[in-house]
Amino acid sequence: MTSHVDLILPPPDNLSSVFHLENGCSGVFVMVVSSRSPKILWRVVGTNGTLQIERGFQGQHGYLVSLYDANGQCKSSFFPFSGVTEELKAFFNDVSENTLKKGSQFVPEHRLSFVEGARDVALLEAMLKSGSRQGKQVQVKKF
Repeated sequence: MTSHVDLILPPPDNLSSVFHLENGCSGVFVMVVSSRSPKILWRVVGTNGTLQIERGFQGQHGYLVSLYDANGQCKSSFFPFSGVTEELKAFFNDVSENTLKKGSQFVPEHRLSFVEGARDVALLEAMLKSGSRQGKQVQVKKF
């Protein structure tokens, strides 16, 4: 579901989504940008536990990552938000390695591939499409 709350922002400024993965895990994604403390939340529930990633925890800039095991025990860690620093490091490393190794010896970081980026965009597009259709289920295109 999507909504438009803050008329200063372009629509939509709120997104709530329920998803089901091919491997059987299901979860929720919530993004609220129309508040003074923007919130992003991922929660994935599997047979061996639950993983929750929350951005904007108690007014801090960063991610609270919580892993609940099958017995309900929770381990949490907080990671300060640093923009895309790690992604840029990996990208620059790949460029350097490719330049030095030349040819087929180089294996790039899989998470930075075009296919992974396209998958991220396809997921967001499906969420927005579902919101524009009053929550109708949308299948994500496979790559």
